[in-house]
Amino acid sequence: MIDPDTLYFSSEEYRFLLDSISDSITAEGIEQRNRNPIDACKHGHKVWEHLLELMKMLQAKSVYEIDQRQATIYDLLAWASEYADTLHSASMKDNSYISKKLEFCEKYLEMHDSMLDRDVRNLGNIRVSLAETYYQVGRSSEADALFREWLSAEPDWGWGWIGWSDCYWLWNIPNMKKDFNKAKMILEEGLSVPQVLDIDYMKERYSDLRKKKQSYQ
Repeated sequence: MIDPDTLYFSSEEYRFLLDSISDSITAEGIEQRNRNPIDACKHGHKVWEHLLELMKMLQAKSVYEIDQRQATIYDLLAWASEYADTLHSASMKDNSYISKKLEFCEKYLEMHDSMLDRDVRNLGNIRVSLAETYYQVGRSSEADALFREWLSAEPDWGWGWIGWSDCYWLWNIPNMKKDFNKAKMILEEGLSVPQVLDIDYMKERYSDLRKKKQSYQ
């Protein structure tokens, strides 16, 4: 990867790109605070396109790499996680954003495929977002396979077990019936993992799941 400082002082195009990222992130934040997820996503998409261009200029392979080298003044990992959440909110209002969310999550995870959630902060949130999108579009077997793959590599990822379980009972996903028994089995498997992380949150979710299941009977 090229040194960002070197490029900053030698390339006017690079400095213009950084200014464009800054302007788009600022505009995105304003729309998020105004609770306009669709407009926020329009600006977020520009940020994403600019970041991909920035990676090419720096010869970087991932957002994590340019974040670690502090190529911008922003926390890019936090931005990516928030953008995935905003895409989800937009998809609840406009179905066309489901495909946009899917495209972003797949691309982001592809460039961080060999990494773990503990290594790339907020990677887990985007993984869950991708799997949720697969459930939204009726690709539940693929989502299950992804969760199994991720949790086989990182079984102590507590929020991974929570996210997988949630898809079967917590969210109202079109064309997908709630399956409390499967959700319960997933959380129980996670809770059986020695030294699983965020176990208190897992136990709390397990309690909520059992209460919700009883109310449906």
